[in-house]
Amino acid sequence: MFRSKTLATAVALSALILGPLAPVSFEFGATPAFAKGNGGGNGGGNGGGNGKGGNSGSKGGAGKANAGGKAKGAGNVAKAAAGTAVTATATTVAIAEPVETAPNAHGKMASELKGLNAYHASETAFANASPNSQVGRIAAYREAALETVAAGEAAAEAAAALEEATAALSASEQALADLDQNYSGRTTAEIDADIAALDPAATDYQSSLDVLNAERTAAETYETDRAALETEIATNEAAVADAETATADAETALADAEMAEGEALTTAANGRTLSDPAIDFLREQLGL
Repeated sequence: MFRSKTLATAVALSALILGPLAPVSFEFGATPAFAKGNGGGNGGGNGGGNGKGGNSGSKGGAGKANAGGKAKGAGNVAKAAAGTAVTATATTVAIAEPVETAPNAHGKMASELKGLNAYHASETAFANASPNSQVGRIAAYREAALETVAAGEAAAEAAAALEEATAALSASEQALADLDQNYSGRTTAEIDADIAALDPAATDYQSSLDVLNAERTAAETYETDRAALETEIATNEAAVADAETATADAETALADAEMAEGEALTTAANGRTLSDPAIDFLREQLGL
């Protein structure tokens, strides 16, 4: 009797132990245990939103979470099967995230340009277009813009010439200042007066004359160099004055060209004001 009860008890315990192992399934995603993920939420749905758990018809056992990312179903099989003695290998399937297409920048630009999209016209069309046509107005704008470019180059050249002339004037003025600072002798006129006053009958006449002639040579060199520098300064001053006039004229011409270009662009755009990116784009397309 004791043995039969013991046997019955053993059978009952075996049934309790072995019972839960019978329905173990290897279809990942078919049970809640394999629907748990590590993507910031559970397959049951705490990934920053309500996740859809891995039910028997779920896709690959991957639970989806809204508004915060995706909770990866079957993300950790070892933890999901920790309560059993079964060891299974999980295959990770990469799911491509949908990439939002960037706005069509070119399309937006074309939408803003409207009629100015006629910049696509051929050179023949530009050359033969009626001045009042869209292509003709774009051609007029391009010519005005080219004139602005040329005026800008001329203004830059004039400014460079003025800078060069100013530098030359400063250099010559400095050279004169250095020359004056380094010479402390008398003028040739003063020396000539002393030479004329010498007594040819004096015993030291020749030695005195030699000293005065040497002094006169230095004075003559100084006076010659100074006269040359004064001429150079006068020339440079005239060059600066001319360069200043040329620069002012070039700046005026540039301002006029810019105004004409702006008016031509407004006409080509049918009175509309374009954004800076649109203007840059149009100029690029026109080769400006």
